[in-house]
Amino acid sequence: MPQAAARPMEVVPPQTIASARNVVSARMIDTLMASTTGIPMTYREQMLAAIRGEATAQIPWAPRMDLWCIARRARGTLPPQFHGLDTAGIADVLGVACHAVRADFTLARDPRDFALRGLGIENHPDSPFRVELRDLRMEFHHEGDTYRTRIWTSTSEISFTLVHTQAMRSEGISIPFVQEFAIRSVDDFEAVAEIFAHLEVIPTPAAYAAFHERIGERGIAVANGSVGASPMHGIFHDLVSQEEFFYLYADERKALTQLAQGMEPFYEQVLVAVLRCQAEVFFWGANYDQNLTWPAFFTAEITPWLQRASDRAHAAGKFLLTHTDGENLKLLPLFPSCGFDVAESVCPQPMTRCSLQEVRQGLGPRMTVWGGIPSVALLPEYMDDRAFEKYLDEMLAGLGTGERLILGVSDNVPPDADLQRLDRIKARIAAFGPVRPAAAS
Repeated sequence: MPQAAARPMEVVPPQTIASARNVVSARMIDTLMASTTGIPMTYREQMLAAIRGEATAQIPWAPRMDLWCIARRARGTLPPQFHGLDTAGIADVLGVACHAVRADFTLARDPRDFALRGLGIENHPDSPFRVELRDLRMEFHHEGDTYRTRIWTSTSEISFTLVHTQAMRSEGISIPFVQEFAIRSVDDFEAVAEIFAHLEVIPTPAAYAAFHERIGERGIAVANGSVGASPMHGIFHDLVSQEEFFYLYADERKALTQLAQGMEPFYEQVLVAVLRCQAEVFFWGANYDQNLTWPAFFTAEITPWLQRASDRAHAAGKFLLTHTDGENLKLLPLFPSCGFDVAESVCPQPMTRCSLQEVRQGLGPRMTVWGGIPSVALLPEYMDDRAFEKYLDEMLAGLGTGERLILGVSDNVPPDADLQRLDRIKARIAAFGPVRPAAAS
């Protein structure tokens, strides 16, 4: 169904709306507007309604296109109709909702945005905050594919190196990977803690507001928070190699916990800054896997911070989204207690063990799934046309009423995807029909 760019609110007199809001819910207002004007919900309205568990004309469809775009640009194979477009423009051409989680990663970047990337911090112009280092000497050098940062503390020097090669760009990778980590051993803990004590989080609500306006009614401009759901998760995710982390967590738990506690004020500053912007939904935490962030670790080190972020989001009238991409079978029972509203980048079979239906059942009736289409389903060499249609048949048959669902691709539309399959998914969504939650019927 074609989408309106924005709903002309003046069609219904303001006094009528003001009066109605005193006696009916926001969902009934949307119904009144649609029945009065005949104009369907915009993509943004559809997605917010899905998060609230409300009725929509159809299931929202918001595939993530930045990796595909970056890879095709790097390879010189971007189709002409997409030249010069950002993610919102690409969504317009495809006739789908815009996936706008955290920022638009197709945009050109200043290399200095990655000066603190080795600490898990990436400054992006779409973000509701920036992070700067105060009162410690830092040197940052970018040459070719390499980014190097050195920071001098009162006790020692901390350095880290990033790489971003043409081969990585050709695969759609938008940010440099850490090659040499900030933490090599327990001897680095004191200096890293001192660095975090000198990080200042500077709210930039106007920068986020520009991102929000640019996305407009094409989708939800999800505000960037922290990729590490907690300080300990951040250490694991960015500050030390995974292999070394497991040794440290087993052998140096007390010192590692002390470091994480020293990082908490920084994480609190980030949370405060995100809550200050106008976003309806914000991002907090990413990449959970039952083998890497195993259940006991998730419960002890991640759940409390997701609960904190959820409680603060709800108190501010916002929704919390977390990026659950990974093997989540043994983590599903733990997610409901975390309190987040949206599990984004949900990756089902055949890339993980769970079907989309099983994930939705595991999350419970109050959480919204965003994702559900595995990226391999868009690759003809992996799944031929017959298998693809069979996959869609089985997936759609298990959706029930379709409530609390935003379909997307987990994690990203791959560079070699058959874009006609995006159209096929759109057609099957239209054939599925309206979403009428059982509680609302």
